[in-house]
Amino acid sequence: MREPYSSGCAHKMWHLKNKFPHSFWAAPDEFFTDGSLVNRGADFGLMPSAFEPGGIVQHEFFVGSTPVVAFKTGGLKDSVIEFDWNTNEGSGFVFDTYNHQEFEKSVGRAIEVYKQKNFYRKLRENAF
Repeated sequence: MREPYSSGCAHKMWHLKNKFPHSFWAAPDEFFTDGSLVNRGADFGLMPSAFEPGGIVQHEFFVGSTPVVAFKTGGLKDSVIEFDWNTNEGSGFVFDTYNHQEFEKSVGRAIEVYKQKNFYRKLRENAF
């Protein structure tokens, strides 16, 4: 957290944690030492990036077995594969048109899989 950007993010997280203690959790000290622990605690990683040349963050989510919802661009389109109910293959959910309606639909598909624990368990295995 010696970098100004990292420090600023950490302070914002602590502020939100103090302001909303029942609905926001953050542990910036742990994030910078064990990021995969943070990612393992998430049900999904959301990456609606309009531009992502290579994409590293989705791989950080995958290390934590966390599926990703992403716009199909750059490195995201190569690594985030739409989950298929029939074959049980895929590492997350993607949307092809960059607008909020398509993003919401992909999040909706993610929630439907989340509700089916056997499918969600398989999706997390695939994401790893």
